[in-house]
Amino acid sequence: MTVSLDALLPTATGAHVSTTYADWADAHDPDMAGAARDLVAEMGTEFNRSWSKPGRFVDAMAVRARRLPPAHLPWFWDTVGHRLIGHGGRPGGRAYAAARAAEVEHELAVDPGYRRANALLFARGGAMPAKEFAAHQRFLAETSEPAAAHAALDTFLTAWTASPADLPADLVRRVKASAKAAGHGDAEAARLVGELLAVTRNKAVPDALLNAAATLLRTNRPTDTVATGLLGIFPDGATDGGAWLRMLIASGATEGMESGRVVPQGGLRHWVGNFVRMYQYAAQSGGGVARQQLPAELCDLVERLGPRLRAEGGDPLTVHTTRHHYQGFDADVLDACLAAGVEVVDPGPQVRMRFWGDRSRRDLQALAADPVFGPRLEETVHATLLPEGFMDRRRRPGTAVTLLPGNKGIARHVAARVDKLVATVAAGGMAGAEEALTELELLLDAPTVEALDGIADALAGASTAGTLRRSLTAGLPEELAWPALERIYEDFATEATEAAEGEGGPLPGVSGVTSTWPVLTVFGRHRAVAVAPDGVRASCRYTIPDDATMFAVHYVGGSFLVSWTAKPNPYYCDTAIWSDHPDDPFAPDEVGGLVPYGGSLDGAYGFQFETADGGGRHGGTGVLRPGGKQGIDSDELQLGDGSTIWTNAVFAKQPWRTVHPRTGEREAVTPLPAFLSAPTDSDTTLATEALQLAPLPKGLPASPLGTRDGLLGTRISFRTDHPEHAPDHYLLESVDGRTARFTIDRKGQEPWALWAPPEAPEGEDVVLAEAQTRTGVRAYTSDGTLLWEQDGHHSPRHPRVPPTRHLTVSGGVALPPAFWYVLQPRDRTASQALRATPHQTADTLLSAALESEESLNSAMATEFPTLTDPVLRRAVTAVAERAAIADSRRRTLHHRITTAEPGPKWGREMIPG
Repeated sequence: MTVSLDALLPTATGAHVSTTYADWADAHDPDMAGAARDLVAEMGTEFNRSWSKPGRFVDAMAVRARRLPPAHLPWFWDTVGHRLIGHGGRPGGRAYAAARAAEVEHELAVDPGYRRANALLFARGGAMPAKEFAAHQRFLAETSEPAAAHAALDTFLTAWTASPADLPADLVRRVKASAKAAGHGDAEAARLVGELLAVTRNKAVPDALLNAAATLLRTNRPTDTVATGLLGIFPDGATDGGAWLRMLIASGATEGMESGRVVPQGGLRHWVGNFVRMYQYAAQSGGGVARQQLPAELCDLVERLGPRLRAEGGDPLTVHTTRHHYQGFDADVLDACLAAGVEVVDPGPQVRMRFWGDRSRRDLQALAADPVFGPRLEETVHATLLPEGFMDRRRRPGTAVTLLPGNKGIARHVAARVDKLVATVAAGGMAGAEEALTELELLLDAPTVEALDGIADALAGASTAGTLRRSLTAGLPEELAWPALERIYEDFATEATEAAEGEGGPLPGVSGVTSTWPVLTVFGRHRAVAVAPDGVRASCRYTIPDDATMFAVHYVGGSFLVSWTAKPNPYYCDTAIWSDHPDDPFAPDEVGGLVPYGGSLDGAYGFQFETADGGGRHGGTGVLRPGGKQGIDSDELQLGDGSTIWTNAVFAKQPWRTVHPRTGEREAVTPLPAFLSAPTDSDTTLATEALQLAPLPKGLPASPLGTRDGLLGTRISFRTDHPEHAPDHYLLESVDGRTARFTIDRKGQEPWALWAPPEAPEGEDVVLAEAQTRTGVRAYTSDGTLLWEQDGHHSPRHPRVPPTRHLTVSGGVALPPAFWYVLQPRDRTASQALRATPHQTADTLLSAALESEESLNSAMATEFPTLTDPVLRRAVTAVAERAAIADSRRRTLHHRITTAEPGPKWGREMIPG
């Protein structure tokens, strides 16, 4: 040979155009040199074609390799591997392994210099297969003296470590064997392993390797320089960092941090924060990521590093971020930081905390005692008892005290929760008191009662007389009236009763409502009535197929569009008739809006306007007139000021557009009236789909939800503490200038208007919000007290259960929000008396309700002589009866907790304010 074989190898930067095989053929098989050159050229073409799929390139080369003489195979496969260096280790490793397999299978001579240089080339490029490590080590041992073999292995592993490839799991065992063969002890093995790991970055490091390294470095401590490098590994992959952390402890690297000799890059705070960021979540085998518990050693280390972390200064420690999309606190780690006196970044309550329950590694005393994070811990632990959500009867009984017994801080926060609930029982609204009692019945288990001294006395003094008074003074929904609508519901009820008494069997009453503002269509199975604030507009009868699973009736220009569907679990109706042409069914072009009012409030406020001439109904994209077959679009968001109508699509986040007054077709983007302009507060976002504006219907003096200059409406804006979370803080502004701030008490809830109860003092408005019960209504005072709740709509798919809450003027069916604007005070004199209800009256009514129905009726006549309207009288009586039932539950709960076995208590003096 005129040249050494290792000279045939390409440089590291030229590996992708390697011609090693062709060069070898030129020197060692001239007869095949031309074919080898052609094959290398073909190799380049195929590689370019398979650039994004290197595995396919290897498969294609395997086909060519079958036609080559055995002596050519190692050189051919090495060249294939050279081309793949830098394109992921696995395909190049397949080529390297194929070359070595050919040498063994065909017993080919191997040049030691070439083999060593070639292995280094693959190692530097991250293409050396881990399974070839042992074979290469044996090759070095067989072809070199022990000292030289160990030195070559050092060079080889140093190159491997600097590449993107992961280190082999058996690295320590093989390094120890090499060092021993060269006459060295474990100190030399520890040196090499420590130096290799110290420069390992951004790659997975097998736990088996780290565990073996921990054993080796425990008795052969690395230098501070190497220890600093070890602190920067941060192994990637499916790991919690525990094996690496235990190796750091064994090697003395963490001890160096504690003493100040070793300072990781970026400082201690950055190191601790980055550990949490890397390992709070881990990739899962089935895809995605999931939270995992951090190693117990981390919490212990944070406490030991406390003095150094405090002395380091700088920004607060960040322990809530992750390398994935998610954020969150690990309660154990947060407790360790607070116990060490280290200031922690507070991203706000929207970032959740993970409590590990029985697996928790700390008592969480420091976390519970923290004035900011302590209450959030209690909320987090409390949430673990609610698997299905708020007020779910399947929740586990007890409180955070049950899960964290003996924790004084937790006891304080639980006491604060219980105190708030007891206060709601004593002086909240009726619906709020009932919910509070339900929660107290679940919360007050034996451990909680034992931990909270004074709870029995507090519950004993929480008579619901205060709640009864609060409900009466704040305003009842029955104080609002729409006489024409009430008569319609009475007629439907009478018709249903009469039908039930006849041979034909029961006839359902009201099935639902739809809107053609300011007309409300009330419909049943066979009849519909359109009613406006000034009286009944029209009515009709029709026949719905017996197999209909959903049906709806819409008032349109004096006629009625009747629609239905027989599909199971439908979203809308798909067949329709006009009431005056019952024998002409058709399939409407647009069906998204052919539904009864119900479901979410989004786009369903009821402000879908009739045309100015009264002859049609504005939909999302046009006007429907009697006889038309275009149907009704689902994009029905509409606003109007008496002369102009704007429309928008639900959730589309599009600009509002005006519509043609006659055709209803969308026109230009036009600014909304000033009242509906965007808020000036940069932290607040206008709730576009929740805006409301309409002209006050003729004949109405005003609206209980707000009127000004002949218009009624509400503007709603919101803010959220984190852009990735749903809104929870709202600002409501009525067109008449009244405002209120509101924070939701359950996920998904949305406020939609401000009600000024009849004869209420200025500023005592009630927030009306979605109830998440088929568009029922929940009413709150400005301080967030839940007053009452109405049941929502039923439908053929959602039969209505017997009402347990307030009945509405429609007999239990909640009105679309638009029609709350048209309700009027039923009896101002009676409302005035209710607003001024004294404490003594509430006490008297409660006592009478607890005694008998006759006693309550007598007390009502004495305490409220001006309350003569039968609807109002029934409403007040119903609230008093509910207060009596709630008070009986309170007494039963008090008896239960006072007969429990006594135990150690945390004194009430430990509970803040």
